[in-house]
Amino acid sequence: MKHRVAVIGGGIAGLAAAFWLEHDHGISDVIVLEASDRPGGKMWSVSADGHILEWGPQGFLDNAPDTLELAEAAGLGAHLIRASDTSSDRFIVRKGRLRRIPLSPLAFMASNVLGLGARLRLLGEPFARKHPGRDESVFDFARRRIGEGAARILVDAMVTGVYAGDSRQLSLAATFPKMAAMEAEYGSLTRAMIAKARAARRTGASSGGPSGPGGTLTTFREGMGALPKAIAAHLGERLALKAPIRSMSRRDDGFVLHGEGAKITADAVIVATPAYAAAAILAELAPAAVEPLRAIPTAPVTVVMDSYEGIMAFGRPVSGFGFLVPGTEPLGILGCLYCHDIFPGQAPPDHLLLRTMLGGARDPGSINLDDEAIRTRTGTVLAQLFGRAATPARTWIVRHPRGIAQYTIGHLERVSAATAAARAAGVFLTGSFYRGVSTNDCIRQARETAAQVAASFA
Repeated sequence: MKHRVAVIGGGIAGLAAAFWLEHDHGISDVIVLEASDRPGGKMWSVSADGHILEWGPQGFLDNAPDTLELAEAAGLGAHLIRASDTSSDRFIVRKGRLRRIPLSPLAFMASNVLGLGARLRLLGEPFARKHPGRDESVFDFARRRIGEGAARILVDAMVTGVYAGDSRQLSLAATFPKMAAMEAEYGSLTRAMIAKARAARRTGASSGGPSGPGGTLTTFREGMGALPKAIAAHLGERLALKAPIRSMSRRDDGFVLHGEGAKITADAVIVATPAYAAAAILAELAPAAVEPLRAIPTAPVTVVMDSYEGIMAFGRPVSGFGFLVPGTEPLGILGCLYCHDIFPGQAPPDHLLLRTMLGGARDPGSINLDDEAIRTRTGTVLAQLFGRAATPARTWIVRHPRGIAQYTIGHLERVSAATAAARAAGVFLTGSFYRGVSTNDCIRQARETAAQVAASFA
């Protein structure tokens, strides 16, 4: 059977692209082809013993209209849960201790998050050297504008929290385009923050700040996995599971998708798989896309979810949002989220639910540790930071060998080359490997891609 549009990949990007095609453009003759036995990719939630456990993202920031609109249209508007007010405190590890990140610039300057010299260097940001005119790493940008101390601790931790990456390798323009745009428009991050704060006061919106970006972390009552499940239910038979596509070819009346013992034809194709899988699928049809797609690396991530009986399991309260670990701290973990405090319904009453991340670009080998070694490492670090050891009642461990795409120097050029080669062959690319790894980014890109496909039919 021939379809108007075929979407290869049933992660959140592929599912959202199919949904937007119908919702925004009235194109309902769409089939989504997913190689695994369930939709959603890494966006998957498991309910166990009163816990809601996230295999992938913990939530999304509610300052992205596309994601909120998709949730509402998928019937989940009444299921939205925003992070509790008690989880506003964020921490960073410095010299083996947890340091709370203040919520205001003045409080930050008086804090011990950075040494005195590094804090004073921040004041010189408006007078920093200009952009060198080439693709610049996140670390080099931060060192140039706010000093090496802040770059090594604050910015490196931020990169860890989003990309599990190495700030010295990642491209600023690709990973944090808004920050690059702020410098280009205002010539200074300080001037940009002042202008945005004034605008936020006029509108009543959050402009973000030293503790994190604007917006509130949000999930669904049943966890993030509720979103792909709802879209899958809407698609019904238009979603085919256990349907891997190995290659594609072109003929006069459209495309032929070759799977395992099956051929599917379509007028247009969206490839929403990881870049390494897209390279294999496009090898015959768009060979010029293969090399740039294969050149997009990934970082492995291991997620450890520990449930402790008793809110004083560590002999002290564990409250707030969680903490990040910069590369200057040799602890062997990336950070930890206090899920019981962020979303209290995700753990039984009087329980702590901690979600610790290991691996990333700094420590890719930890993905090969066995469960006992992972438990030992996690428990040792938490005991050091919280002041007392505690034994979890339950532990769940999830490994993502190809966890998060890494937007290294030259990423945007690689994406442009791959996209141009695919488009020359009539194929559209979308997903977390291109222009943003977050849930919001994937849904936004999916909507843009759906609009491009609809325009190609005009």
